[in-house]
Amino acid sequence: MPYLASRNKRDVRAPGAAMDRLTEQAGREGHEAGDDLDRVGRRYLFCLLGLMAAMLGGLCLSLAAQGGDHFSAISRVDDHAWYRNFGGDRVTEIQDQDLFYHGIGRSIEHARQADIIILGSSLVSFAVDQAVMREQLEQRYGLKFYNMAFVGVASGEFARQIALKHHVHPRLWVLNADDGGGGGNFFHRNLTRAFGADVRPIPSTKLSRYGATYEIIRRNLRWRVEDATRHARDALAGPLPRFDRDDRTGAADMSAFPRFLADRNPTVKMTRDPDCHTTPDIVANAREFVQSLGAPVILTFVPNFHGCVTQVREIAAAIGVETALPPRTDYSSWDGGGHLDARGAADFTRDLVAALKTTRAFQDLSANGDRRQP
Repeated sequence: MPYLASRNKRDVRAPGAAMDRLTEQAGREGHEAGDDLDRVGRRYLFCLLGLMAAMLGGLCLSLAAQGGDHFSAISRVDDHAWYRNFGGDRVTEIQDQDLFYHGIGRSIEHARQADIIILGSSLVSFAVDQAVMREQLEQRYGLKFYNMAFVGVASGEFARQIALKHHVHPRLWVLNADDGGGGGNFFHRNLTRAFGADVRPIPSTKLSRYGATYEIIRRNLRWRVEDATRHARDALAGPLPRFDRDDRTGAADMSAFPRFLADRNPTVKMTRDPDCHTTPDIVANAREFVQSLGAPVILTFVPNFHGCVTQVREIAAAIGVETALPPRTDYSSWDGGGHLDARGAADFTRDLVAALKTTRAFQDLSANGDRRQP
């Protein structure tokens, strides 16, 4: 009986053990099959990542080989010193605030070599004709001129911080001491930028150099995609046209703006009451501003319908600096008196140089010759 019981017990367990072995074998086979799938999946993933890395590397090499002012810059085919500075089909953005504030590209290097630098807002960007400056100032006197104005930035504080941060020390500063019609004085200390109703703190001042570099590359790539797909999308132009900037001189090419090149634009009509005066706070700010620049300063005024020449004269007298004020204000304007057009800019620049030449600061500068000569 014990023998039969033992045999029956073995017989009962035998089928279960066999099943366990089959299950174990199936598990091993399934696991091996899963490993095979994992290996195949990883292989495809690595291939995909490699392809993406190769494409990204090729894109980077292509962008770097173009030799523009900064990596990914959208440059002109015939002159790589010009870079796309402002644009966007739907959202307009600008590059130079990041470029100058963080010293990216060649602009700061060229600004450091300048004998004369002009500061101001978009009024200066539109009003200074670089070709006239080259003919009337640089070729005649051997003095390098740089336009360090910033579109959308009314206060000079942003430019002042750039000059101090990057040790920009020209021999003469020219400041467009405009009060913005009461809404954006050059001698205010705020750090805001405004494109129409879009007013916000200047992002560059909050970004690291790496963050600014990312933003610059992002904008350029977005603009490239928009350029490449504009006809296919039949996209309308953005609220403002694009414009380029020259890293060697700071000049802005505004020829894409409506009627900027037109021949019969109306002239600026000064509508502001001339009985407009500065304030003690502005005078105090102007004095500190000028002292921090560490070189002679001349105040000027780009005519616009809401400007006030009286304030420029009052500030200059209060802080003891000279003015270079063109004898007229009726220069032609493409936008009804807010900004000068191409003809108005050429006329204004000639008059500005003539006014500069009458100042003691400029005469001392020109008498000492070109500091770039050995």
